[in-house]
Amino acid sequence: MNIVEVKNLTKYFPIEKGILFRSVVGHVKAVDGISFSIPEGETLGLVGESGSGKSTVGNMILRLLRPTSGDIIYRGKTILNFSRAEERAFHSKAQMVFQNPFASLNPRMIVGDIIGRVLRVQNPSLKREQVQERVLHSLEEVGLKREHMTRYPHEFSGGQRQRIAIARALISDPEFLVLDEPTSALDVSVQAQILNLFKEIQNSRNLSYLFISHNLSVIRHISHSVAVMYLGNLMEYCSREELFASPLHPYTQALLRSIPKPFVTGEDISDKIIKGDIPSPINPPTGCRFNTRCPLADDDCRSVRPEWREIRAGHWIACCKARA
Repeated sequence: MNIVEVKNLTKYFPIEKGILFRSVVGHVKAVDGISFSIPEGETLGLVGESGSGKSTVGNMILRLLRPTSGDIIYRGKTILNFSRAEERAFHSKAQMVFQNPFASLNPRMIVGDIIGRVLRVQNPSLKREQVQERVLHSLEEVGLKREHMTRYPHEFSGGQRQRIAIARALISDPEFLVLDEPTSALDVSVQAQILNLFKEIQNSRNLSYLFISHNLSVIRHISHSVAVMYLGNLMEYCSREELFASPLHPYTQALLRSIPKPFVTGEDISDKIIKGDIPSPINPPTGCRFNTRCPLADDDCRSVRPEWREIRAGHWIACCKARA
């Protein structure tokens, strides 16, 4: 069963000019018609370069941004039509862990109040002792202790602050988490600890994740399936094993070639770098969005937008050159 389904999701941000009389002169096409699903208890890794629209997708799924068009379905219900009561229940079951834990934690509040505030907002009838008991349980679940409840965020390391952010997300007993680059601001050794923590929590709670990252090594470690995004479009979507063993889209292949290899010296990496920069989402290329950087692009690629098609069972791709 799918816990989340996204259908033809689009988000355009208007560009305005003028002071007294403002007018729309264009749009930033951050997300432009994407579709995918996340099975219950599994992790979908959403990967791509900076500026590809990954975080915008996560924000729309959690109703932090309203889509321009398309549909988001949570457990069979369209979240865009939720009533106030349904939206409140949804936000208790769907939470987010942000990239920078220091920026997402209130520096003027102690940890116990930061985490407990979620419960006080969702259930004001809870007594203080009940809130503190659940806060302590949530902290212990992420590897922290009782004495940490009375400290401020600046008194912790980066890894500890991210654990606090995870505890805050878990305290409402969610079913689905959007993890927006949750390890990119951490040291490599701490990244491994946090990733293993996410896997332990997923196994114990049967959680579903949307894991957003630009790091393919991280995606390979934690994901069950992978969606590759470029300039607001999905390029490829399949299981983790198939993507890393047999990538079909030229963009996916280029990303995999660019993964650094340890203990390799004197290697010429010039042929592994994706040539050029990602185009502007204000005026994206016609046809395939990747055609300006793709070594296989021809006139058809520059004029016709490729169809999003299932090239193998469970393996979706947007490329007219790829073959099964």
